[in-house]
Amino acid sequence: MPVSRRKFTLGGIAAGAVLASGARLGAADQDLLKRAIPASGELIPVLGVGTNRYGVGDDASLREPLRAALGRFRELGGTVIDTAPGYRTSERVLGDIIDDMGALDDFFVATKVDREQRSDSEKRMEGSFRKLRMQQCDLMQVHNLRGWQESIPLMRQWKDAGRIRYIGITTSRESQYEEMEKIMRAEDLDFIQINYSLANQRRSADRILPLAQDRGMAVLLNRPFGGGGVFSKLSQATLPDWAADFDVSSWAQFLLKYALSHPAATCAIPGMTKSRHVDDNFGAARGRMPGAAERRKQEAFFDAL
Repeated sequence: MPVSRRKFTLGGIAAGAVLASGARLGAADQDLLKRAIPASGELIPVLGVGTNRYGVGDDASLREPLRAALGRFRELGGTVIDTAPGYRTSERVLGDIIDDMGALDDFFVATKVDREQRSDSEKRMEGSFRKLRMQQCDLMQVHNLRGWQESIPLMRQWKDAGRIRYIGITTSRESQYEEMEKIMRAEDLDFIQINYSLANQRRSADRILPLAQDRGMAVLLNRPFGGGGVFSKLSQATLPDWAADFDVSSWAQFLLKYALSHPAATCAIPGMTKSRHVDDNFGAARGRMPGAAERRKQEAFFDAL
């Protein structure tokens, strides 16, 4: 039977209580970690939120947990919100919730464009501005590289006009890595977004992540928990005692800290639709990160499962 994130969250809370009883400070007692965007030096928290599952339409009962999760995210110091017009009604739902909270200025909002033709991209971007109720977008990204030849010049034009602060490209598909690398070498980008996870999604570390570091591009990490079934796999194991050495008290934090400890990583953007997931995940945004030897230990542990 598949193991849900809920069971792991509850288990993590119990483990956290054990750690808190020790002499050393737990992760929750440390300051929120932030990293600089290379293009500007602006600091952003290392943990953001992905909103692929925020497309719930107008159903108030479905919106309420999202409102609570986003409110908790804000309370804990989170700012980076990643969305896309391709995520069904997510932009509109976010726009409504953020407007109700009166919190647009508190967030770093990233969205995407995914059209082949320049005129269609412009309409798509205008639609995002309207749904998100923003006058300026913090980060506009070409979604899965679609139409990048037309969209990147358009985004630069909007950036020059002050409507966009940063521009970038995204993928979560290994089949697009070669094309992404070519674009990164040819274009001056502020950000890239790429999948990277201890859970069998490490290939981006071969060339893409080092190239981003060399080119001075900030990196958003999507899918930090890897593919489906990872929590079922981890349910067969016990969180190792040595994970406490880098302030980890749950499997979610174990995975997130592996991703965030890559030298190129700026911010991870796991999906968070429940407040308890926000609380658990934010444990990975505090305390010590694993070093190189500990990362190798994490890899060996996971690969042996």
